[in-house]
Amino acid sequence: DYAPPPPFDPIFGRIVVNDPMLIQGTGLFAGPPHWTYLVTVHAKGGSHQLQPVSAVRRRFRHFVALEDRLRSGVPGAILPPRPEKHPARAIEEATARQSADFAGQRAAELSVYMNSLAGHPHAGTSPELKLFLTLQDHIGTAWPEVSSSAFTRMTAVGSATVEKLADTMDGVLSELGTAQQVAAGEDSAEILALAAYEGRRIGAVTSSVPKIEGAVSLIRERGERSGAAGLEMSKLAKDVAWCDRDLSAPMEVLSAALLRSGRRTKRLGLELATAISPFVTQYRTCRYEQMAFADRRSALKRRTEARSKADGKAARLMMNQTSMQHTGRLGQLERMEGEAAMYDEFATEIG
Repeated sequence: DYAPPPPFDPIFGRIVVNDPMLIQGTGLFAGPPHWTYLVTVHAKGGSHQLQPVSAVRRRFRHFVALEDRLRSGVPGAILPPRPEKHPARAIEEATARQSADFAGQRAAELSVYMNSLAGHPHAGTSPELKLFLTLQDHIGTAWPEVSSSAFTRMTAVGSATVEKLADTMDGVLSELGTAQQVAAGEDSAEILALAAYEGRRIGAVTSSVPKIEGAVSLIRERGERSGAAGLEMSKLAKDVAWCDRDLSAPMEVLSAALLRSGRRTKRLGLELATAISPFVTQYRTCRYEQMAFADRRSALKRRTEARSKADGKAARLMMNQTSMQHTGRLGQLERMEGEAAMYDEFATEIG
């Protein structure tokens, strides 16, 4: 019978990400300006007014590196979705005039993300998260892919690109279902049933949620354009009123209608965006579920290969054992027995 895991007691207390600071880069390889955030870890059960356990500064690139490290450190775990760079922010983030509202909203999203990681039964106990939260130096001193040195980053990124390409070719984001798990050697009926159910659910979510997000974006864009048109019409009505009061009257009515429509449409867009936020979270989580099943398939593949090698060593030992004993090649026989036992132990550990 299935028994749910015991509740996880987080190691860290509440984590707060705030105090965004815009850093202006200097030097040839400094790059564009970027925001850094204060990541504060409070003691468990303690008040926010008390002295925090740790406080470090991190930029968004460091949070991305943390996720990559956790993916490697706890393969197969479904991690909380990390805040992404929204399309509307992509251009803004690469310019020098980044708004404080942008940074404040991202800090709030990162706070939710970090507390979700701290409450995760696998990520919450990982050395990667502990290092990220407690290392007072630049995190690049431990993780070369986010080093302050451009040359160190280039070397690390080159190696990571090769690994990611291999993972992509191995089908990390392939369609989830029972066929892939069976082909990988899955022998757990529970996992196969879960893969079949989640495959249908993920397919429905990934095909529907982007369309809904696109529709909501169009509604908000329509509201902004209606408001802008209303403002322009209001200015035109004031200019026309100087020479023709009768003509300006209907223009004022039209501008008021456009402004009212713009406000209502933008409010509708915000309400719809809030309403679909749980579905957007599920959509982003689907990617991590696919990665978890892909990790499972990779482990099954390694297990199958290791078992095949172990069986081959055992078969070879059985075929040559008698002849080696008769001919006195006991040393070679002992080496073959050691190799067979080692491969069998390795295959058992993977399984």
